[in-house]
Amino acid sequence: MAKAKSTKAVETAEAAETQVVSGRTHMLSIYIPKAKQALGIVEKLEEKAAEDYRSVNYIVVDAICKYLGL
Repeated sequence: MAKAKSTKAVETAEAAETQVVSGRTHMLSIYIPKAKQALGIVEKLEEKAAEDYRSVNYIVVDAICKYLGL
């Protein structure tokens, strides 16, 4: 049971984005539905981040920016 909790904590920590804007801290936490967890999204993000020498956080924020056309 401890392993399940630590895995969830890691997923939550990796999905959290902290950004300082005008002296304020903004945090975004991303929930991955169980149906999508089976796709290995977190593992694929970790692999991509390692390949690009970036953090998972960077990869997620970059994907969001591209999606929004920024």
